Amino acid sequence: METRVGKLEEFVNDAWDRLTRIETRLDQTATSAEMRKEMTDQTWRLVSFVCGFGTALVAATYFMATQIS
Repeated sequence: METRVGKLEEFVNDAWDRLTRIETRLDQTATSAEMRKEMTDQTWRLVSFVCGFGTALVAATYFMATQIS
């Protein structure tokens, strides 16, 4: 009987360690998801800025071509 209890205790300790590792991985996954969201947001800000600045340059060029002669 003691042998069986010892094996059960060993199994519980092993299961506890495995659950701890799984929780750690899940925490890292959440961090990765947050990081991915932030990178996506930053990318769209950059794209918006570049498109807006490009549009302003085209407008300035058009104005100069049609008004200044």
